[in-house]
Amino acid sequence: MQQNLELLKELSFFHYFPDKAIKLLAFLATRSTLSAGDLLFEEGEDHGQAYLILSGQLALLKKSEKESTLVRHYNTGDFLGSFSLLGNLPSLFALQATTKSTVLTISREHFAKILEQFPETGKLVLRAFLKELHQWERKNLTETDTANLNHIGATVL
Repeated sequence: MQQNLELLKELSFFHYFPDKAIKLLAFLATRSTLSAGDLLFEEGEDHGQAYLILSGQLALLKKSEKESTLVRHYNTGDFLGSFSLLGNLPSLFALQATTKSTVLTISREHFAKILEQFPETGKLVLRAFLKELHQWERKNLTETDTANLNHIGATVL
């Protein structure tokens, strides 16, 4: 649990959370090891979890009738799936381990317990999600050439 606590405290998403809430979340979080090729979730599935990659690499895939297209890789230290903690959110992608990987998983049910037990975290969660969205879009702006800027603009939604 202590290792989980230290890892969660390092994430900007939980920066404003009260210590007691992070401690409980660290206690409730689970670790799992994946082999190369293992799927965390399929496209269309509501996985209801957020993941911190502790080691290894995961591939975000968009599947078509004939093949899967690699969208991007996620590596050690990446935190993903935070929006799925709030409610039903079927994935538009699949997430698959490309190497032996270890992830720390936070479930929607456990996150809901935190929100229930620590009502003040509701406002903090909104603040964290807005920060995540802004950082995501800022990163995409720096990685996208001007010809593809029409695919960006989530912060104006």
